[in-house]
Amino acid sequence: MATTTVSTPAGIPEMPFIEDIDSFMEKEGRSAETALQKLHEQYNGYKYAEQRITARKMKLKVKIPDIEKTLGVVKRMKAAHAEGETSLKTHYELSDAVYAKADIPLSSKLGQQTVCLWLGANVMLEYTVDEAEELLTTNLANAQEALEGVMKDLAFLKDQMTTSEVNIARVYNWDVRERKKGKEGGTSGSGAS
Repeated sequence: MATTTVSTPAGIPEMPFIEDIDSFMEKEGRSAETALQKLHEQYNGYKYAEQRITARKMKLKVKIPDIEKTLGVVKRMKAAHAEGETSLKTHYELSDAVYAKADIPLSSKLGQQTVCLWLGANVMLEYTVDEAEELLTTNLANAQEALEGVMKDLAFLKDQMTTSEVNIARVYNWDVRERKKGKEGGTSGSGAS
């Protein structure tokens, strides 16, 4: 366990596996308490990172269907215009489980048809249908790519946590073995006198 190197774009350090427990404990001053404290600190860091990344994953899992739904509406508007319709009849959500009917007039020229997109933080911008479709397609691709990255980070993090748990168990077992040796050495020495 010499140095930790950053192994993911999220900055999660890799937890090296302690192969030679005796040499590792020599480096740690043969203090199981100190070694266990360091390993527990790293493990707790991984747990914190897991919570943070899981929260990001949940946000993306909510965001992606919203983007897909909005993109579907924009595509439906384009299709209705292509079919020569002058308006688009739909239902929209006023609040949870409350919907209203709407009749959306379509411009005679597709390039002049605009939609307003909610960008968040109390910001709404007006786009042409083509601009909105392009923006939403890009945002959807970015969100899906981010979700893939989050899933990879979570898998990597799970491996690091498992390695940490194994390292902690190995140090604990080393400590038990050393204490047992100390007791056996002390008992046999006093019994020979």
